Amino acid sequence: MTKTRGNAMRMTIWGLSLSLVCVPAAFGAVSAAQKCEQDLSTAAGKYQLCMDKEMGKYYGDRYASSYPRFVEKLGKCVGKYTGMWPRLVSRYAGAATACEGDRYADNGDGTFYDRLTRLTWEKKTDDNTIHDVDNVYSWSTGFPWQEDGTAFTVFLKNLNDSAFGGSNGWRCPSVRELATLLEPAYPKCTVAPCTTVPGETRTLSYRSSSTRAGDASEAWDVSFSNGYFLPDNKDSARYFRAVSGG
Repeated sequence: MTKTRGNAMRMTIWGLSLSLVCVPAAFGAVSAAQKCEQDLSTAAGKYQLCMDKEMGKYYGDRYASSYPRFVEKLGKCVGKYTGMWPRLVSRYAGAATACEGDRYADNGDGTFYDRLTRLTWEKKTDDNTIHDVDNVYSWSTGFPWQEDGTAFTVFLKNLNDSAFGGSNGWRCPSVRELATLLEPAYPKCTVAPCTTVPGETRTLSYRSSSTRAGDASEAWDVSFSNGYFLPDNKDSARYFRAVSGG
């Protein structure tokens, strides 16, 4: 016996009453562009979970006896995520989606766009301007370790006040965001700098906005000389690269 009410169809089989939902054909198939966006979001979500999982183990003292193993695990999270771009380009070849072209697009205004992470980054230069690759800044002036160092009061303030690249939303990247520029991460990085981003990059540590849990005086750095991750004092001078979006 079958009865229909709206989009639901109720059937009685062997004495059991079952409800089936009929999906209207008008919804249609998911387009390639939509699938590309879904894949980008899924990859980003998995990357975040992977990094959070390994960081959680670190803070839970799971890597107390082997810090290099912790860093290697983070590197695998990064490598799996960044390795998705060529696969997506191949998967959607000729489909006119956001998953096409080189990963980094030079915007021609001192910035470049990352098609994988959908973040816009400052392009470092060698011209003695605020963007010079040799400039270093501090995260904080000291206790209580607030964002009052020159990275925020000079560097980012300059970029935002001048609407650099048409944006006033420039900020310091999280360690998770900064690490996506590594190609590859530790321990696979064998040629410095460990990145292929447009412009200049120092083969030393760049600072993130991420505070080390349990120690407000330290922030996470990412080394572009070997793809390593390490915490360091916020009042020490380090290299910074600004990001917007996300």
